Amino acid sequence: MFSDELSDLPTASSSDSEAIISDSDSGHRAAQNLSSESESSVESASVGTATWDKVDKSPTLGKFNGDPGVKQMPSDPTDVSEVASLFFGDSFFDLLCQETNRYYLQHHEAYDRTNKVLKWVDVTSTEMKKILAIIILMGLTKRESLKDYWSSDPFLEIAIFGKLMSRKRFEQIWWCLHFNNNEVQPQPTGRLFKIQPLLDILVEKFQTVYKPEQQLSLDESVIPWRGRLRIRTYNPGKLTKYGLLVRVVTESTSGYIGNLEIYSAEGKKLQETIVSVLGPYLDQNYHVYQDNYYNSVATAEYLLSRKVRICGTIRVNRGLPPDLKEECKRLKRGDTAFRRKGDILLQSWRDTHIVNMVSTIHNSSMVDLQRRHGQVKKPLCISEYNMFMKGVDRADQFLAYYSLPRKTVKWTKKVALWLINCAIFNSFTVFKKVNRNSTLKYKAFLLKLAKAWATDIMVAAVPASDTDVVQPGPSVRTRQRPQVDPLADSRVICGNIFS
Repeated sequence: MFSDELSDLPTASSSDSEAIISDSDSGHRAAQNLSSESESSVESASVGTATWDKVDKSPTLGKFNGDPGVKQMPSDPTDVSEVASLFFGDSFFDLLCQETNRYYLQHHEAYDRTNKVLKWVDVTSTEMKKILAIIILMGLTKRESLKDYWSSDPFLEIAIFGKLMSRKRFEQIWWCLHFNNNEVQPQPTGRLFKIQPLLDILVEKFQTVYKPEQQLSLDESVIPWRGRLRIRTYNPGKLTKYGLLVRVVTESTSGYIGNLEIYSAEGKKLQETIVSVLGPYLDQNYHVYQDNYYNSVATAEYLLSRKVRICGTIRVNRGLPPDLKEECKRLKRGDTAFRRKGDILLQSWRDTHIVNMVSTIHNSSMVDLQRRHGQVKKPLCISEYNMFMKGVDRADQFLAYYSLPRKTVKWTKKVALWLINCAIFNSFTVFKKVNRNSTLKYKAFLLKLAKAWATDIMVAAVPASDTDVVQPGPSVRTRQRPQVDPLADSRVICGNIFS
């Protein structure tokens, strides 16, 4: 999954900071460097009046008082649905039902003019859980189109979808699925207004259900979206080039998503964004690993004043002193050079190219690492950066396995399903934390959760075996054509020929 140990290093062809904002109102694409939201403020206060020297020391890290661990225990820690209910509480399902029913009332005239419509019945929490169960099952059983999931063709049929809900009822709820009341939208308003209530509920759960360990990673994630949208970004250096940019803070070891912030092109300075997304972890001596897009000497100084220590790659124009830049030009492979100002360490190391690091956690010591061609010495800060920087990538990896987001013309639904996907992954992470001896895999966790949500009454016990099937409650089915054996006629014909 990782192309190399230091994949965030700047190159001539791509950088995490380069992005293009799609200006949907004007119908053209306007190039905008996302780092410009902060470059001027970051560089101007980079070095100050203090001097850099070559005297090394080990910084005094201070006591970590983040109080990590699960803070809200489920009533039955071994029950998948009980663990998930820590994130998907009554307020979550009440919000979805209330706003979906409201949206139908506001737009029922347009809906009722379409052909073959069902009579509307208000959505309940039980039915909304079935909707999410169906969406999870869709992620586990990929099909080209929505209709294929309800196909009555014996070669394509998946019986459970028709038993849970009719296709027309699913389409009816999906069409009306909404997350905020458009009629109370203030002017002016934030660009995330339509999904703000859902975002607030889930992010609050992320921060309160579980507190991460000391090592955090801050990086970007992308919600895929190629439609017209003002806040859509384009980054040619990313695998997913078009989408909504999300700044994510995760626990480095597990990938648990502790906080996130969706980029909405509101003109915030980069340092303001960093402080905002790290807000729940300020003044607690957390260690944050982040790449060169976020790092600068000025940011390191400010976060140090807020008892947050950082480590990561840094660009040469983000505060490196001139004498260190000159010394780097003379480094041979395996050599290192450093400068220190108080607790801030700037260290350069040449491997196949120059790697520039900033750290308020480490000293300039070197460690031995085993490679295929033998042992090499590498700075300690680079070794631990490689170890702890992969939290967001680990979360993205799980989110991509059995992805929930479906094809839709509304960006709000795409974002909402991505957020729900994050909450399910966090549920799985908490489940593994409270059941440390469990061997349950993520796919089995999703299947158990879908089974629990698919029943009309939440069961207290999940089947002991993954092959056990929970019988769903009663639901309305569309009438399907009789099931016939497609090979019956051919067998009759062949029998007549050879008789």
